[in-house]
Amino acid sequence: MLRSLYASISGLRNHQTRMDIIGNNIANVNTVGYKSSRVTFEESLSQMLAGASRGVDGGGGTNPMQVGLGMNIGSVDTRMSQGNLESTGLITDLSLEGKAYFAVSDGNGTYYTRNGAFQFDSQGQMVLPTNGMVLQGKLADSNGSFASSSLIGNIRVPFNDQAPAKATTDVNFARNLDSDSMAKGSILYTQKYMHHAEDADSLLGMSDHSGNGLDIQSGDVLTFSASSGASTVSTNFTVTDTTKVSDVTTAMQTFLRSAGVGAGLGTTVRTVTSAESATLRGAIQIFGNTAAVSNFQVTSDRPISGPKVTKAFAVPTTIPAGATLMSVVTDTLRAPANNGDALSELFDANGSDLGLEPGDQISFGGSVGGVPALNVTPITYVAGAGGTKMSDILAKIKDNFKLPDRDGTVNNNLSVSLNAAGSDDNIADGSIVVRGQPETAFAIRDLAIRATDSNNSKPSPNFFNTNMNATTLRDATDTQVAESSITVYDNIGKEHTATMRFIPTNQPSQWLWEMKLAGQETLIKGQKGEISFGQDGSVSSFTYADGSSELEFDPRNGAPDVHLHLSVGGPRDFTGLTQFRSATTATAVGQDGYTMGRLREISIGEDGIISGSFTNGTTKNLAQILVADFTNPGGLQRVKDSVYTTSSNSGDPIFGAAGKQSSSVIKPGSLELSNVELAQEFTDMITTQRGYQANARVITVSDSLLEELVNLKR
Repeated sequence: MLRSLYASISGLRNHQTRMDIIGNNIANVNTVGYKSSRVTFEESLSQMLAGASRGVDGGGGTNPMQVGLGMNIGSVDTRMSQGNLESTGLITDLSLEGKAYFAVSDGNGTYYTRNGAFQFDSQGQMVLPTNGMVLQGKLADSNGSFASSSLIGNIRVPFNDQAPAKATTDVNFARNLDSDSMAKGSILYTQKYMHHAEDADSLLGMSDHSGNGLDIQSGDVLTFSASSGASTVSTNFTVTDTTKVSDVTTAMQTFLRSAGVGAGLGTTVRTVTSAESATLRGAIQIFGNTAAVSNFQVTSDRPISGPKVTKAFAVPTTIPAGATLMSVVTDTLRAPANNGDALSELFDANGSDLGLEPGDQISFGGSVGGVPALNVTPITYVAGAGGTKMSDILAKIKDNFKLPDRDGTVNNNLSVSLNAAGSDDNIADGSIVVRGQPETAFAIRDLAIRATDSNNSKPSPNFFNTNMNATTLRDATDTQVAESSITVYDNIGKEHTATMRFIPTNQPSQWLWEMKLAGQETLIKGQKGEISFGQDGSVSSFTYADGSSELEFDPRNGAPDVHLHLSVGGPRDFTGLTQFRSATTATAVGQDGYTMGRLREISIGEDGIISGSFTNGTTKNLAQILVADFTNPGGLQRVKDSVYTTSSNSGDPIFGAAGKQSSSVIKPGSLELSNVELAQEFTDMITTQRGYQANARVITVSDSLLEELVNLKR
């Protein structure tokens, strides 16, 4: 009976210990980084009443008979499961995701904790505010590097630290230089002037008698067709840049003389001249053949010019046979005027006579760069082939604006000219074109060419004056020089303003560059050079005029000379400068120098590196928090204030960088909460209470039995 009493007493005592553990867990339910504990029980000693026996002579054996003497505490274990993370927003609050521990020191020994609620003390050390223990790690050297030989010690952030100045060595340029940045001159033009078509005129630029262009282009295929009996015969003629009117009439004549059309005899096709007919001049005539020709037609394979060509070369349905002139088969055609044409033989854009008569005064006006032009003496109009010519008008315009013979551009255009037939410049063929010199200082405006009626009677020169109304195709512009400034630094951190200028040249895709400094600095070498762009718009070459490979200047303040490498990109590199037909945005985008700076703020990464941002814009590593892993973290021994120390069963700490040498990572700005689970603790509390009650009941019953035993002697 006494055995049951003492067994129950052990149960009461050990269940009380379990209740103590549960109470401590619940008390630390909100303790940062707390790891809950649990109790396991084990059976105590057992008293042997009889040993086990082996079976003899076919009989069975017997089991041992033992009576237990109670229970003991087998172990008190620490649950090492991960606690939930709570975001706090404080940069010095740290939590660990994984099994590692922070290492802290009180100056005498190293301890370990999951409590990451650190703060800075007066010396810039990261400490646990409850006990002043300092977080452990490595300090960076002056360059922000971590030497492999550096020792683990107290983490200290040098809030009074300064970043030294660094001289600029590289200046980077990027973005676009407009490929159309060269200065441009004014371009003005009048309405087109035309004369009667002649054999030598180009077929390109040909118009009908009303000035409507036929829109014939090089490469068009003209088809001549005609009926021969019940069948249709045709042939093709391809237009080229050099095709003349005479080429077309010759081709027509060959076709009409062919065996399939006109029996190979007689037909002649030519352009009417002024000597032959004043009214039909410019038309194409066909002379009779030995056989009649039906349904002769000229067509074009290009839809835009097709209807116009067919109408301009229209002929009667039947050209009868005969040896004499039979008919005028086409419209009277017009061609762009030439320099040598007399004004009396020209027409305006609508095919009308200009209305000039002998004695009319043709005057010239306008301005250059906002200043009235010379206003040369007027021309007195003289009629007839030997009279006033278009070349006289062109010469007067040139003299009035003091223009050189050429416009000074890469194309080297005439300053004043008649637009030639087939020109592809958005200006009608036969128009007077005036091209000013580049830059706004030479801008030509208000071009005015007017004829006044000498006798105030009909005809009046109204058509001439209307046709002379000038249209501005392009106004003058100045050279677009791209300029960008950037601050560079010498060795002592002194600022210097450097300005880069990009200047376009007359050579496509080639620019000049030059660098200037705003202060008293002295440029030593590499001040200017050239930059060229490839066909893809990227930089193909960047050279220095003096053969240097860098720009060098003397700051003249005691600091060493500054050497700058100017980086603008290279072939197929579109991160540097480019040249496209787009707005100029080229600028200096960066340099690598800086002045002295003071520590402004810190940040902590998941790898534990504490980096500092300085007022000069630089960032440098200051320290690195190291974490400790253990082979058996459950073997750590609690000390106080949520810190642990090693034991003989925990293993030695293995220090390493979070996320690298250790699988655990640091989560800045958060804390790890306690891993106590109240549901589990309350359940354990119930089972503990029941166990305690049951052991107490055993004592009560044992007491009753003892009382009965005592009562036997009464």
